Amino acid sequence: MSIEIVILEFDSKVEEINEYFSFIEKTTHLRPSFSQGEEMVQVSQTVHNVLKANLFLLLYNLIESSFKDSLEKICIQISNEELQYQDLIPEIKKLWIEKEYKNFNSTNLPQNVKQHEYIMDKIDTIAEDIVNIEFYTDEAKTKNSDISGNLHVGEMSKIVSKYGAHIINKPQVNKSSLFTVKTQRNSLAHGEETFSECGGSYSLPKLKEIKDDSINYMQFILTHIENFINSQQYKKTGLNHKMERFGQLIKSNFRDVLY
Repeated sequence: MSIEIVILEFDSKVEEINEYFSFIEKTTHLRPSFSQGEEMVQVSQTVHNVLKANLFLLLYNLIESSFKDSLEKICIQISNEELQYQDLIPEIKKLWIEKEYKNFNSTNLPQNVKQHEYIMDKIDTIAEDIVNIEFYTDEAKTKNSDISGNLHVGEMSKIVSKYGAHIINKPQVNKSSLFTVKTQRNSLAHGEETFSECGGSYSLPKLKEIKDDSINYMQFILTHIENFINSQQYKKTGLNHKMERFGQLIKSNFRDVLY
């Protein structure tokens, strides 16, 4: 699945959310009841508040799933190209070094090889190693604490920077909207607040603002990552392939993961 497919799936989810919000608006005007065939359907204030609160779950699911999928596409693209360590930007090198460091554990060493000898041998050959980066998800039983239940504007900006996809020109959206989505989603998921209490705290105009801000920011993020992948910004360019400052970079990377 390419990044373009991720964007198409995002657009489909956005349509669902917009349709859901439209339904909430209609039930506001039709309260306290409306007919469905011969049956009168009651829409109490409590039920209406629950419907409003559920919007936070839909929005956070949209944010987290789309963001995870787009990061995974960066990893898949790099791995599929079978690029060497020396071909990549420092941020991707560091991600790979952090993963590979696990192989330096004494329990994984070849028989009759001392740990320091094994590490030195890896350093000598690392420049030509083929980089394969795996994106670990909760489904793979490896918790990604940076992402799971924790995404907002600041956190997403920090995470994409780890991949070298630095955000320079930031969109004009209200950052607090995405923080509210994250906070309310966690509050509801952990039972700290009832759905009725949550929904009753927000007017429809405010919910629409939060919805639109969240969607607009995620459209920006996905387009940003799409450009990062399609323009191959994960690769070093020009004369960088001569491995200038290679020794310093290796030392820096190992210092970060060893200490």
